[in-house]
Amino acid sequence: MMQDQSQKITYGAMMLALFTILLAGAVYVPFLGSIIMIFIPLPIILYRLRYDRSSTIFVVIGGSILSLIVGGILLIPFALMFGVLAFLVAESVLLGKSKLYTFMATGLFFIVTGVLVYLIAAIVFEVNAIDSLMTMMKEAETQFKASLESLGALPGNYEKIVEEAFTMYRSAIPAMFIMAVYGFTFIMVIPNFEVLRRLGHQVPTFPPFREMKLPVITIFIYGLIILLPWITDLKPESSAYLLYVNATIILRFLLLLQGLALIHYFMYKMKLPVIVTVLSTIFALLFSPITTLLGILDIGVNIRAWIRKDNLK
Repeated sequence: MMQDQSQKITYGAMMLALFTILLAGAVYVPFLGSIIMIFIPLPIILYRLRYDRSSTIFVVIGGSILSLIVGGILLIPFALMFGVLAFLVAESVLLGKSKLYTFMATGLFFIVTGVLVYLIAAIVFEVNAIDSLMTMMKEAETQFKASLESLGALPGNYEKIVEEAFTMYRSAIPAMFIMAVYGFTFIMVIPNFEVLRRLGHQVPTFPPFREMKLPVITIFIYGLIILLPWITDLKPESSAYLLYVNATIILRFLLLLQGLALIHYFMYKMKLPVIVTVLSTIFALLFSPITTLLGILDIGVNIRAWIRKDNLK
């Protein structure tokens, strides 16, 4: 019993030290910091998969205290965020949840955390991240305008175009934030699960990307969003305009992914080399409107059934 307790403490100290090193590396190591950041949750995940919840909570608290010593008080929120995240990921693995569930839950955690950070910064420190971003974009636009004026290439309706563009950019920030969060979540979940698998842990897997299939209702929702400007007057500051812009961005991105999945499915059924699939993906991204249309057709018409039928001939 004493030996098990000693092993628990020793392993906890090792994971705590590794967690702190990764956290410090993500902050202080140039260029490689963003890569190191991906693996910050790994030590806590490993510890939770081996030992109980209460011990894991103590390790997370210990990591937060050590982060104060390593990077000061500003590093504590990051230590807590990655510690809680690691705890949630490990819990989902132990509960036998799917990889998609873990991915969605992790992304939702980042979204909630991001919103809380934004609110705290705005209320406590009176720093509005969105306003700061728009100010930076406005400064860049001013420099771009000066360049066009010096070249004599400034359009007559330039001010109107810029005003409409900035209104759309500001309205699209929620959608861009959500997409960026889930992009980062995907980049984080995949390598950590691969490390866990190589260390002998049973972790869930994603189905092949080519098997992706959005529900048919996606098309109807997208159609309704497209018709929204014809149904109601979309004033730039209205909630309807905000819904229209963000829903359009997210749905088009999902339909683009659906089109890419169809292309991957076709390449797989035709047993073409990987390089052909890679090149096809690049071209599909370059001609994204056509790929998005393929995604719509794949959902509504079931093109895959035709591909399977032709493949059996």
